[in-house]
Amino acid sequence: MSQHVANTRNERIPLNCVDKCLVALDSINEPMLIHAVVLLDGDVDPAKLTKAILFAQEAHPVMKTIVRTRLFRTCREVSDIQGEVLTVRDLPDADETEREACITEWLNRRLDPTRQLPVRVLFLRERSNATTLVFTFHHTATDGLRAVLFVRTIIESYNDSLPEVPPSLAKVRMSRQGDELLAFAHSQRSKVEQYYRKMLSSILRRFVIDFFRPPTRAYHDRSGRSKELSLVYETLDPQKLGLVESNARTAGVELNDLLLAACYRVVDDWNREHGRPVNRVRIMAPVNISPKGFRSIVSNQASWLSITTTPEERADPEKLLKRVREHSVMAIRDRIPFSLVYFFYFCSRFPLFVMRWMCIFLMVTRTYVDTILITNLGLTWPQPGTDEPAITHIGSARIVNAVGSAPVVTPMGLSISVGIYNRHLNISLTYRPGMFSKEKARSFLDMYVREILSYGSGATS
Repeated sequence: MSQHVANTRNERIPLNCVDKCLVALDSINEPMLIHAVVLLDGDVDPAKLTKAILFAQEAHPVMKTIVRTRLFRTCREVSDIQGEVLTVRDLPDADETEREACITEWLNRRLDPTRQLPVRVLFLRERSNATTLVFTFHHTATDGLRAVLFVRTIIESYNDSLPEVPPSLAKVRMSRQGDELLAFAHSQRSKVEQYYRKMLSSILRRFVIDFFRPPTRAYHDRSGRSKELSLVYETLDPQKLGLVESNARTAGVELNDLLLAACYRVVDDWNREHGRPVNRVRIMAPVNISPKGFRSIVSNQASWLSITTTPEERADPEKLLKRVREHSVMAIRDRIPFSLVYFFYFCSRFPLFVMRWMCIFLMVTRTYVDTILITNLGLTWPQPGTDEPAITHIGSARIVNAVGSAPVVTPMGLSISVGIYNRHLNISLTYRPGMFSKEKARSFLDMYVREILSYGSGATS
């Protein structure tokens, strides 16, 4: 195997506007962490895994950088920080509770992007035939899709199955001029009539008009201020996934539309069940806006849609599904996710300390933060032209499953991440124990699973 990577020592990587805004958000104690939990049947060689991680960092040098601010300008510097990216722990006699506690402790370790590399890996050996790998990424360096790309690079390097890395790959972000997301946003002008008017209208609607129409919050049974996280998840087997896909096809929508519509109804039912009022629910759904030439580069290349629904629309499952589908299609057609790129770019022109105060304002007002975040990463490591996985093993260890975890912002208190591996639909709920008890979090997730299984089948109430 040829593994050609460029020498990137003593070089800087520019931050795009989304990177900078996430750095500011993280700096006000809103941890921006993404996690991927890979469950294995079999053992992995720690030394070989370390080498694979180092190779992936050379191929994607953003993962060996730290954030620096000099003369009011923020960038990433390729660093030679010494320290193990891989942490190995043995739990030979551990039960499920101890395993969960170990993973939870790992999820809540502080990762300071100004002092530490933006990736770390936990290698948890539970028994002779079971291993868990937890990959943690700082969101200031990558989005969810590119985090999965980085993990794939590690696995392929470990398996000696990685094709030659183009010499130019590591240099793309270092050699560019300007912000790649802003340039990509400008390129959409010719594809949409009255493009800039629609961008401005979207920004004004979210940050001016919606100030007077704050979204409903999902009821939580605690009021703590702790930023610690915990995770619960559910895996639907291929038969149940087939049922959900069939219901989506019957309704004439995409799977993502059904997952999103079900989330609205669950927030509605959840609050009513706990005697709380429900008015406008607005859900944040990330979308991929990767510019051409950057799709194989690890960085942030995502914006999001925020669709608002009323109680009347949520009362009728078919009407809600139609509303979600039509709004999504229209928003993508009009390139509405790029409106946030313009907003982020405006914010990123200020020094970091000013951006911090902007983030504090957004958190204090709470109005601009959506009810909940739901992200669907789609198929994990698919073979071209099929929904079967292209990667099924790490060495001799079989990959049993792969589960993701999205960041959680204070006013939300929880987020949902969805992905498919080997025809298994994984739904994870990341929550703040300071706001939700474990029982409440599990209850919310169970309610969501029931909703997506019944949605469109005639069983939805």
